[in-house]
Amino acid sequence: MEVVEIDVNVIILFRIILAVILAFIPGIERELTGKFAGLRTHILVSVGACVFTILSIYGFQMKIGAEVLVQNDPARIAAQVITGIGFIGAGTVMRHGSNVFGITTAATLWMCAAIGMSCGCGEYMTALIASVATLIVLILIRRLEKNFLSKRKIFYTLYEITLLATIDECDSIQAIFENNFHKIFKFNKKLLNHKDLRFSAVVSTKKSLKDLNEIFKQIQNLQSIEIREYYD
Repeated sequence: MEVVEIDVNVIILFRIILAVILAFIPGIERELTGKFAGLRTHILVSVGACVFTILSIYGFQMKIGAEVLVQNDPARIAAQVITGIGFIGAGTVMRHGSNVFGITTAATLWMCAAIGMSCGCGEYMTALIASVATLIVLILIRRLEKNFLSKRKIFYTLYEITLLATIDECDSIQAIFENNFHKIFKFNKKLLNHKDLRFSAVVSTKKSLKDLNEIFKQIQNLQSIEIREYYD
């Protein structure tokens, strides 16, 4: 039986096309949900990783004699792809107050790079499984988080609380902080004159601003209070 040898250019074309198709699967999900990195970004990351992997395999071969090929370590370029994707992923991560957005999208871009590299080195089944697994995580796990886990999460907020009261209220104020807050990260007391103390604390709590106001209303000689969300 005669073995048909496939031209290397056809193999390369197939791998790049497959990288486009498999990156389309997680990319369209990110596009439809309005994330910072959408369909085109995911496809370009996948194709770029695929091309770099192909170059590392086929692009640095040296011919010695008529039949002998010597190849440099193909893992060297592939390893740098993983590092380079970190810069693109970091660009999708944004912080707003105490909330951080875009981490899942950054991880999806990282997965698309892995899919592209798998296509580039001919691991087609690995690339297909990774692409489908990514889509399952993005859709099914999100539903699990929304319908099951989010209802059981305990959300804490950091508040910076500044009080001005007389020195006679020192013990009662300290007791209020210890009895009403989950964690106290900072607690400072400063004597302003012979009778007034300034308290400053950063606390973690599930209580709302209204609840906090009710707690500190019981301080008899409270002169002023300032409560604001704290972003470290």
